[in-house]
Amino acid sequence: MVYYFSGSLTEEMVEMLTNVPGYEPIDVLVSQLDRNAIKGMIKRQSDGIIRQLFIDSGAFSVHTGKATVDCDEYISYLNSIDEHIHLIAQLDTIPGNFGQSKSKEDYENSAKLSWENFLYMYPKLKSPEKLMPVFHYGESFDALKNMLEWEDETGRRLSYVGISPANDTGQNIKNRYMENVYDFIAKSSNPDIKSHLYGMTSLDGLARVPAYSADSISHRLISGYNKILHPKYGVISLSQRTRTSKTKSNQSFVDTADEVALKEVADYIEELGLTLEQAMESSSARVVITMVSIQRMIKANPFGSKQPKKPMRLF
Repeated sequence: MVYYFSGSLTEEMVEMLTNVPGYEPIDVLVSQLDRNAIKGMIKRQSDGIIRQLFIDSGAFSVHTGKATVDCDEYISYLNSIDEHIHLIAQLDTIPGNFGQSKSKEDYENSAKLSWENFLYMYPKLKSPEKLMPVFHYGESFDALKNMLEWEDETGRRLSYVGISPANDTGQNIKNRYMENVYDFIAKSSNPDIKSHLYGMTSLDGLARVPAYSADSISHRLISGYNKILHPKYGVISLSQRTRTSKTKSNQSFVDTADEVALKEVADYIEELGLTLEQAMESSSARVVITMVSIQRMIKANPFGSKQPKKPMRLF
């Protein structure tokens, strides 16, 4: 089971991570649109900071209109760094238009265009087995069946499939959807295929399903709101800003926790080679604390290990 931290690492984060006692190399997903970051992550592989590198296509940026991607150029770039890559996201088509309601035709079109792009990319890659097709929430399960049953010209079946699980919906909807997806896969002719969940922010949600891997940018989002993830207390705020009725969720743990709880959090942070003061002042420190917490929480409750009564979102 693999958890990919989405986004690159700054030099400050790398230094803090290497100071964590018993540090275990992390797996990272980086968009091919940020090639300087990928170059840095490749260097960090050789340094033992990064274990596996997953290259994302940048399809979401295309979907939002913030970028364009040339498929042939993407293929050429992937081949140029093939030895450093563990997984590749195909250049997929996300259903509909960004920010607008979607129609049945949107889902039919996205499934068709995504599969055509997969078939186009597959034979042109140095390591086609690294290429992962993407199945989006709302698309017909016939599209997923097609992925599960497909064979290349050598008779090789897909060993990995990407699932985009309704990331613009509530966690309960995502949980029900994933149950349906994994039930469908289990009953298919390719039940042992590995699956990757895109943008999965719920650790309890991951513990419900037999996914092989997932990615999330939660560690960045949590830090950006002056918060950290603690294995016992969950996401807690370290904000010292003046609170209003609209910012109750930012009520500082430092101001409200009792002495025992505050010491427990401070001791945990110090165990990671940092201080509570650093966590309050440095976004890099908060990112590192949350990343290590995610690693430890997943190790304690692996993917598919339980059926929680109430899903806990990271963010």
